[in-house]
Amino acid sequence: MKSQIFGDIRVDLIPEFDFVMAPDYLLVGVTKEDVAEHEHWLGPRNVEAGTRNLKLSMHAYLIRTRHHTILFDTCCGNDKEREYMPDWHRLRTPFLERLARVGVRPEQVDFVMCSHLHADHVGWNTRLENGEWVPTFPNARYLISKGEFDWWRDAISAGSVKPYRKLAWDDSVLPVVDRGLAAFVEDDHAIENEMPDEVRFMPLYGHTKHHCGLYLCSHSQDAIFTGDAIHHPIQLARPDWLNAGYDNAMATKVLRDLIARCIDTPTRLMSAHFPAPTAGWVVSEGGQVRFRFVDD
Repeated sequence: MKSQIFGDIRVDLIPEFDFVMAPDYLLVGVTKEDVAEHEHWLGPRNVEAGTRNLKLSMHAYLIRTRHHTILFDTCCGNDKEREYMPDWHRLRTPFLERLARVGVRPEQVDFVMCSHLHADHVGWNTRLENGEWVPTFPNARYLISKGEFDWWRDAISAGSVKPYRKLAWDDSVLPVVDRGLAAFVEDDHAIENEMPDEVRFMPLYGHTKHHCGLYLCSHSQDAIFTGDAIHHPIQLARPDWLNAGYDNAMATKVLRDLIARCIDTPTRLMSAHFPAPTAGWVVSEGGQVRFRFVDD
């Protein structure tokens, strides 16, 4: 993705890696036969030829306003123990080098925004140094929904979530909290709110209890960073097809509302897992909902 410009705000994609998933692993109950019905419009960009597996991307967004440098979500991270998900296990990716290529060093990041606290959205919060997990962005404030943090803290303490969920909590969340870098905020918290710029949390509940996206606007040019409110373009045609989450009924409503808000408007959707170039527009074609990538 080339830099996306919204008035005075620049957004760059920081890729970590590309991957594929079987449809029934990503979306509950969805078969390869289901994917076949949509393959004609999804094309080889979104569906792996021959297997009908769904193509995905792991990436973060770097947002530069007139005042601040913001990183939205931080992917999987290097060296993390993730045996339960081999594609994420003990990675060695040049994520920080890619950040440097667009002109930003870790110490220059002012805010890290975590849409939610799943392992593939908080991984680069920390990096391994001398056997210790330390904050990757030492001068940043890590913005986390207070409700999201409290829910995970209580669930992990009570043992009401699967044990593997504690791995990311221990190596990617607690180290920034323990060093006083976390700021617990409301789900509509504004990062920038000085005309003509607006950057604020956007509640998009369902995938987790307090899952939040990000709304960005500058000089009336706007975008919504979806986090895991949507995982793949096929869901625009079938918003009832969901990744297993905290509240699937709520997640379906949120996705339908997101489609209604964005369809056939200039609002760009900045997705968390769509394949490159990841950004684009929700459009109607022949009475159907589709996604048009920015390079189409």
